[in-house]
Amino acid sequence: MLLGAAPAHALNFTFRFQDVNGGSNGFVTGTLSGLVDGDNAGPGITATVTSSPGGEGLFSDYIFVGSSEGGNAFTVTSGNITFANAFFGSSSSAYSLFLGTGENSGYFSQLTDADSNFNYVDVSNSTTQFTAATPVPFELNSAVGIATLGFCFGAAKVRKNHLAKKRMVSVEA
Repeated sequence: MLLGAAPAHALNFTFRFQDVNGGSNGFVTGTLSGLVDGDNAGPGITATVTSSPGGEGLFSDYIFVGSSEGGNAFTVTSGNITFANAFFGSSSSAYSLFLGTGENSGYFSQLTDADSNFNYVDVSNSTTQFTAATPVPFELNSAVGIATLGFCFGAAKVRKNHLAKKRMVSVEA
């Protein structure tokens, strides 16, 4: 069955940025799910905020809304996020999460709400970090898996026939 397994393609990451410009100096942390190696346009990528300096915005339902100027939301190279330019909104509230890399990526890393009750932000993206989370080790390729099962059953049948012939030769001798 392992012959029918292929490396998993969905990648998960943790993110972290420091509230350098919002006044708290604390960290916003969370996870990203649904990325693949290469360019990621954004749809299908979700975010979860797991901690913030004041405990605001802790939700697991952040969905991708867009990227500045319609470019890629993320670029993943050799399992590392090398570019981020994404805006996420929480479907259950008026919270927004922005993730960016470098000074010219489009968005700066920020967690805020529509009423500006809080604003955790790193305008220069100098503290934004992405770390690969433990990926799912394998996912099954169904066509190869079925072929592998067929091969196993066929090999078992050939072996059974071979043993039956060997017994008949032993009895005749």
